[in-house]
Amino acid sequence: MLQTYLFDDKGELWDGRSRELAEALDASLPSEELRKYVVRNLGFIAVMENSGSLRLQLRPAVVSQMALSGLLYWMHDRAVERVLISCLDGEWSHELVASREEAVRRLLARAKLDPVDREGDFLNKPRPLHDLPPASPLRAMLDAWSACSGKYDRERLHRLLNEALHGRYMLVEPMAQSPGLLVKEIGTGFNNHAVRWLSQIRGLRVEDQPDYAYGQWIAGLYREVLQSRAPSLHDVDAVIRWPHQPRVSYRYQRLMVPFEAESRSTLVLGATVLDDAIDLRVKPH
Repeated sequence: MLQTYLFDDKGELWDGRSRELAEALDASLPSEELRKYVVRNLGFIAVMENSGSLRLQLRPAVVSQMALSGLLYWMHDRAVERVLISCLDGEWSHELVASREEAVRRLLARAKLDPVDREGDFLNKPRPLHDLPPASPLRAMLDAWSACSGKYDRERLHRLLNEALHGRYMLVEPMAQSPGLLVKEIGTGFNNHAVRWLSQIRGLRVEDQPDYAYGQWIAGLYREVLQSRAPSLHDVDAVIRWPHQPRVSYRYQRLMVPFEAESRSTLVLGATVLDDAIDLRVKPH
C-alpha cells in the first residue's frame, strides 16, 4: 500500500494525505497541491513508500537541513530495497539507486546546505598534548598509541576504549575512490539520541549523521590528522541539532590519533571525554 509522508523544515514527519499539515500552515490547497508547494517553496521533502521502495522528492536549492536530517534518521529504521530520488532544479531529474546507503550519499551530494546557517555552532580550541593529566583516559590512549609505535592493535586498545573511555570513540578510514571518510568502528557509549543512529552508521561516511553540518565539521578534523599523521587534542563546544529534539550543547575534550592498519593504510581513532567545564562561547559584556 502506498504511503505518503512529508518532512518539514524542523525535521518533523507528517502524513502527506491528512489535513493536519494544511491546518498548521493555514493553507486551503488540496493535499497533492500542498505537497508540491511545500517541496518547491518551503524546503520540505516528500516521500512515497511502497513495499521496500521509496520515492523522494526535493528541491536541492531550498531543501531544509532539518528536513533532510529527519528523512535520513527515518530511513535508517526502514527496510529499503530501492530509492528513486527526484530533484527539482529548474526541471525534474530522477535517479534510481539500489540501496539505502547509496541513497544517503546521493542525497547529501545533491543538497545545497549552507554552512553559514550554522556559523558559531561548532567551536574548538587546540590543546598541547602535555596538557593531558596522567589520570585522563585520553592520556592512556595517547600512551597506548606511542607504545604501539602507531600500529593499530585492536585487542590492546579494546579494554581502554570500552571501559576507561566508556565506548565514546570512532575509528575512521579514508575511502579508496573519494575524499570521504568511512566509519570503520563505533563505540556504544554515546548519548541516547545518538545510539539509534550510530548503531547503523558503520560503513557510512563520517559526514552522514543526522546533523550533517556537524558531521562535515568533525570529518574536517579527522582529515587534518590524516594529513599531519600526528595526534591532535581539542576542547570542543558544539551545538548539535538532532531530528525531533531541541538543540543540545555538548562540551568535551577530543583526542584523535593516526594508526597504521595491517593493509598499511592510515586509520584515525577519535575518542572523547565529556567536560562541562569547557566553555568556548563569547560572553556578552
